[in-house]
Amino acid sequence: MIRAAIVPAIALIAAIAAPVAADEKAQGDGTARSKVKPARLIEFTGDREFLKTSSRLRVWRAEVGYTLDVDTAGVPTDCELTDKFRMNYVNDKLCEVLLKHHTFEPAVDASGAPVESSYEGSLNYVELREKE
Repeated sequence: MIRAAIVPAIALIAAIAAPVAADEKAQGDGTARSKVKPARLIEFTGDREFLKTSSRLRVWRAEVGYTLDVDTAGVPTDCELTDKFRMNYVNDKLCEVLLKHHTFEPAVDASGAPVESSYEGSLNYVELREKE
């Protein structure tokens, strides 16, 4: 009786998973989505300001991860920290520094036209302090 219940459940899972697997496979087989060249970081000039802001806000982490949305001109437009702080004020102030000091080459699609994209990065406090 248990086997009779398991077989339909396995068939249902296979039916749900097949379209997802097909979609993932299609992205890597030469479709336009797989030919997008991602935004490339040209420069981050905010080492000193990021350390100063972090110190003032009493950030006690070894590393801060983030994601920036990049527009078609290569300008960062939105920021989200990977591991958010409890106080939104801290998140907002760190993102202000990240948005202000990143320069990108915009992402381009298969035809070479600029497209919106995102960039994931992280800043390690030990490495930032060593640069000074």
